[in-house]
Amino acid sequence: MARVDRTKRVDPGRADGFAEVGRRLLLAGRSVAAQRDPRHASGLAILAVHAVIVFADALSIASSGRKSTSPDHAATVKLLRSSLGARLPKEMDRLVERVVAEKDRFEYQGYVATAKEADAVFAKAERFAAWAESALIDL
Repeated sequence: MARVDRTKRVDPGRADGFAEVGRRLLLAGRSVAAQRDPRHASGLAILAVHAVIVFADALSIASSGRKSTSPDHAATVKLLRSSLGARLPKEMDRLVERVVAEKDRFEYQGYVATAKEADAVFAKAERFAAWAESALIDL
């Protein structure tokens, strides 16, 4: 098992609450995307990143009863890998890693996302969420 950063125990029964937050973030993102206003692109990108993180948390909680408490969001990806092991498809692993890596740029660096970038990261979030929902059923 790979070394993971700081974590805390979370009752696996709370995993669906985390998934529900992800669902609501995606719902908000769909509302923003439907407006087709490029001024909201950064907001859409941030919603997408957070949706991926919270779905990753839900999966880790459901499978291992642990959630990352590290300020480094890459730790969320490491914990997801550790928690799911071979049940995490390489495609989903790479997708989560790429989306989470964008968090600093979209949220903390004053970067203004383009509509094209926001649409792309939101599409990745939707794809991961769909996979995560089915994976949660099987856990």
